[in-house]
Parts: sequence; structure tokens; C-alpha cells
Amino acid sequence: MDCSLNKLIVLPGIFSLMALALVGCGEEDNIYGSGSSNKITLTSFANSYDSQANESAIARIDETYRSGAREIKQKNIVNSYSNQSLNTLDRTVLADNFEGRLENKDIEVNGRTVRRPIYEENSNNKLNYETTYKTLDLSGVQANSYNAGSNINNSRGIVTDLNNYSNIPSNAEFPAGSVCYIPVVKSERSFLAFNEKNKTGYSSLNKWVDAAEERFSDNREVGTYEFGVGFGNKHKAAQVTFFEYKNQPAYQYNGVEYSNEIYEANYVAKGSTDPNTNSFRGVVDCTIVNEVAGDFLTDQIKRYY
Repeated sequence: MDCSLNKLIVLPGIFSLMALALVGCGEEDNIYGSGSSNKITLTSFANSYDSQANESAIARIDETYRSGAREIKQKNIVNSYSNQSLNTLDRTVLADNFEGRLENKDIEVNGRTVRRPIYEENSNNKLNYETTYKTLDLSGVQANSYNAGSNINNSRGIVTDLNNYSNIPSNAEFPAGSVCYIPVVKSERSFLAFNEKNKTGYSSLNKWVDAAEERFSDNREVGTYEFGVGFGNKHKAAQVTFFEYKNQPAYQYNGVEYSNEIYEANYVAKGSTDPNTNSFRGVVDCTIVNEVAGDFLTDQIKRYY
């Protein structure tokens, strides 16, 4: 899991849908690089299905960035989480006339800002890519802190995992010291990022586009944009956008043809994202939390699931 990618709002009101990636069984550590001068730990929770138990499974994911290192711990809470897709691998990066790698090295952490350089292939050049995690106090927040209106525009409040795990009593509230982290991503350029775990199996980009355009069965509008990326912009890419519909947000899928394979990619926009942090103005996504909030949610999930 790379929260700066997987939780990214790539355009105003548009979410990039990528599978949350997890690895290992039970509790598993994946450590990259070295160093420990400064760090931030991002906690989230993920669901899957345990075929052996024939029931749902829930895992806690702790992702820690230190200066020079990235560490991921997965711990099963309910049954055994299916972790086929936890994506800890380096990523290929394609942009306008640019090819490079987003690697798990040379990470810099300064307070709540995580900087990860993207190195151009066969060059010492690099792109600047960083995520700063804004904070919001969750102390006393309950499930009713979120109000789903009749549409996206009039929905308000703070979405937490109290809303995602409905078996937890509605009057349960986060204890003092609970904080959520809201990622603000800043990139020098727009780019697509993917690796082997994002391979789709489609024989052509056109076939991927045809399938992507059918992902929603409602009557929402869909738009497709095709373009080139990489050195000489020789690699074909496409964005399929589903616009807001009733009480559903807009979603965006991204595909790219690279080395005769079709990948579904994360898209990161140039500049800085501007996620909402005001619960009176709109919906605030508070599903990335600190250790205090993570411990509280872990206890609640163990008790009610």
C-alpha cells in the first residue's frame, strides 16, 4: 500500500480506483532502505473474503515512512485477509516524454511530509514527488459525524471506518488523541505509475478501454481520453472517467500499453491536490489514522465482528 497513491483524489471530485494492495499472511513486515531519523505511521483497514472460513476478513495495515525507509505491517483482525495484491513493489513511471522509476529508496521524511524522488531512466535527472499529511482531530467523532445527503453536493461530515464497519455501535466514539491524516500530494509533473501487479491480461489497450467503459451499470456519463506517454510519447495510454451520478462521486480509471502488456495505472496530476478538510463544507475522508485511532478501531472490530 502506498497511501499517497491509493488514496489520491486525482482531479477535483474524481477518485482514482486502484486495488488496495496487501502482502503476506497474518502479520508480515516488508522493510525497504535504512535509517530512522524521522517517521510517520499511517494506519488503515482493509476487507476481503476468507474462502477457508467462508466469511469476510479484516486486516489492519500500518505503513511507516522513515528517512531512507518504508515499512509495511499487515495484521489480521478477523479471519485471514486475502493479500494477493498488496503492492510493495517499485513502480514504472511514464509521463510526457519521460520514463522513470518510483522506488522504495532515498525517502525523506520531514514531520508529516514524505518526499519520494522519481528517477529518470539512464539519467541522473529526477522528478519531485511528495505527500504532506494534513491532520484532523477525531476525538469524540462518532459514525453520525457523517451525513450522506441525496447527492454528492449536499453530503457533509467526516467519513471514518465507523461508517465502513456498521456492526460497531453508532454511539462508539474515537478517544482523545485520535487523529486522521489527509494526504495532500504534490508532483512536479503528471504521470502514470504501475508495476507487475497491475498487469490486466487484456490483449490490447482498446479492449481494456471497452471493458473499463462498462464498469458501471447505471446511466452515468462516461468520457475517454487517449494520449501518449514515455520517451517520444510512444506508449499508448487512456483515461476513462465516470462523472458524478446521483449520490455517487466521479471515478477515473487509467490504462497503459507497455512492453506489449496492458496495465491499469495510478494517475498523479501535476501540481498539488486540494482534498477537503472542512466537514461543514463537504465530506472529509478520514480512513487513514494514527496509532491511537487505529488501536481503538482494532478493539472495536475484534469485539463486534
